[in-house]
Parts: sequence; structure tokens; C-alpha cells
Amino acid sequence: MSPLNRLSFRSWVLLWLATAGVGVAPGQQLTSTELAPAPPYDSGSGVPGPAEMFTTPNTAVTYRNMEEIFPSRRVAAGEEASPLQPGKLPVIRYDYDHSSHSVADFVKRTDTTGLLILKGDRILFEGYYEGADSKDLFMSFSAGKSFVSTLVGIALGEGKIKSLGDPIATYLPELKGSAYETATIKQVLQMASGTSYTEEYEDKNSGIAQFVAIVARGRGGLYDFARSFKGVEKPGTRFYYATTNTEVLGALVARVTGLPLAEYMSEKLWRPLGAEAPARWMLDQPGSAGREVAGGGLQVRLRDYGRFGLLFANLGRWHGRQLLPAGWVEQATRPADPYVQFGKLLPSSPLGYGYQWWCLPGPHHRFTAEGIHGQFVLVDPEEHLVLVKLSSWKHAWEDDKEAETYAFFAALADAVR
Repeated sequence: MSPLNRLSFRSWVLLWLATAGVGVAPGQQLTSTELAPAPPYDSGSGVPGPAEMFTTPNTAVTYRNMEEIFPSRRVAAGEEASPLQPGKLPVIRYDYDHSSHSVADFVKRTDTTGLLILKGDRILFEGYYEGADSKDLFMSFSAGKSFVSTLVGIALGEGKIKSLGDPIATYLPELKGSAYETATIKQVLQMASGTSYTEEYEDKNSGIAQFVAIVARGRGGLYDFARSFKGVEKPGTRFYYATTNTEVLGALVARVTGLPLAEYMSEKLWRPLGAEAPARWMLDQPGSAGREVAGGGLQVRLRDYGRFGLLFANLGRWHGRQLLPAGWVEQATRPADPYVQFGKLLPSSPLGYGYQWWCLPGPHHRFTAEGIHGQFVLVDPEEHLVLVKLSSWKHAWEDDKEAETYAFFAALADAVR
């Protein structure tokens, strides 16, 4: 510290000591009714406030700057990143909508902001679009649910959870009276809790609309909201996608480990994985009282999404060490019960569901983490292949762009085989 800075700091301390405890009358101030409204500080930055985050034309900016909009907690990384080597992508052509397309076509046609292709530890392709770069933290939305599921698996492997067949209320007794009172941990992982919560993105009165409003207010209460819903059917009867299920799973992990989700993830996943940068986890309110938004609040660099996918491509092993319990990847990424089998989830969808992972139909074992507005971490363990595709879709979900992403992934797997 320079002599000038030392003097400035000393002067500040003396001033503070001199005025501490001394009653000093404030100057003359305008009342709140006399103050003219001031424009938002960041009105020209392209990063809107919570109320406009989904409607702004600058969603590509919004979805990589969430830490400027909401409070968040740091998921610390280790001192050294695990290496990813350069590789070369073969020529890729894929067929969709009766036409043949290139990688560049895919990027443009599906509003891509970040694209990463890994074959083993080799980067075959890495690209950033719509103003993004390699230092950005991209919002996971519901792709973060697969991270929460992974933390459940780690806690199970450590014996902090005895069995996925246990009623989740065994660990969270305050769930009594809610939809989760008799649901097992497995059923909640499978989105089969029977909750009456509704995930209808186009309905302003739906459960998900209330969920987003709670996060936007930043006053906490997200877990209480999740457990406030009563059941409408017996758990383990039917698949119904509900973000509140993942909020309850996040509360489970925090309870059995005694740690905030961000800290547990840092210790058990992010540091051992060799993530190259700290992630951030959105909170439902500022400060130590804030709960991580387990249902979709992670903010992660593109390459670190790739490392997470590669961990699953390697069946939970990382540089010679088994980071995930043996057999967890197989268990978490295949449909296990009739209500989550391929083609049984929704009338128009061929997908199946595992433990907060979507399972792709076909002869290959392929699966994906997915989030609204076009976030994907697609994995093919047989080919040690990972495709991370981050997007700024203008609508919560766009079926045509989803289908095109699957077509691109299938062509990619054929090309690198």
C-alpha cells in the first residue's frame, strides 16, 4: 500500500472514530413525494431487471448476466482446472425439415449463444455467439436439475441418505400434509410426486408463474412455496414435470449434509471435477438466509458444463477416480418405471425420464439435461461424446428447435464414431 493510500485510510478511520456515537443532525432533504423519479442505473446496459428478464429482446445478454440481476452464492472451484485438449471436428451435415444443414446453420437456426463439442477430453468445437465469450456464466434454467440430482446421488453414496426408497419426509418432516408426505425420494427424482403444482409457462396464474414471482421479489420463501401444494394423486402414479420437486430435493441435500447446496457442490463436485471457474447459484433472497434456487438457478461457464457432461460420459469416473457412486449414472439416466418409460411422459413426446435427466429413445444410451429457452447438455457414454448447446430462445420452449437439436446430436454421434 502506498504512503498516500495509508494516509487516506488512516484519515478515514480517524473520521469514523470521531463521529461514531455522535448524534449529527441530517441536512435538509426532499421528501419521497418531492423526489423526481430516477431512471434505473443499468437502463442502458442491456441487462434488465427481474420483471423484464424473459420479455426483453436482449435475452442473450440476460441469460449470461444473471448475477447482475439476482443475489447468488459462489460455488468455489479448485486451484487448477482439469485439462481439455484441442481436437478437430469432422465435417458435419445433418438433415432437418427436408434440408441438409451445417454447424453454422445449426447455430443460427436455433438461436445458439454457446456451443461446445467434446469427444473424451478433446474439444472438437467451441463457439460463442450473440456477444458471449469464454468468461461468461450461462444460466442453466432446468438443466441445473441434473446437477441437483447428482448431489442427491453423492449424498446417497456417502450414506447421508439411506435409500432412495425412503419417504422424503423421513428427512424433511415438515413436508407432512403436503403432496410429499408419502412420496419417496425416487418418486420425487422421477417427477412423480403427485403434487397439484402446475408448470404451465403460458398461464400467468400457474404454479411456475408464482414460482418466478417469488424469486423476482427476492424475499425468500421458495421452499415453503414448494411444500405448500397438496397432492392430487398417489405418488408414483404418473409423470408430471414440476420444478417444485427439485426445490424439495435441494432442501433434502442441504438437510442431510448440513451445508448450503453451493458449498456441498463445491466440495464434492466442482473442486474434484477441476472446474475452471467458480459457478454461481441464484438465491431466493440475499445473504446467508437465502436458499439456492435448486430448480434452475445455476450459472456456469460453457466448458464447465462440458466437464459435467463428460463426467457422465465417463460413467462417474474422473481422471482415475470414481467421483459418483458406482452405477449412479446408469441408474439416473435410464427410465426405471412404467410411468417414465419412452413415449409415456407426454402424448407427443418420445422421451423417457430418469432422475432429473431426460432419456433419448433409440438403440444408444443417450440422455440430456435440459432447461427452458434452449439449454442442453447432451451425453452419449458409448462415444464419450458431449454436446453443450446454450441458447436464447424467445419462448420458454420451442418444439422445432428441440427436435433440430436432437437431429444435430444424432448426426454428430455418427460423424465422430
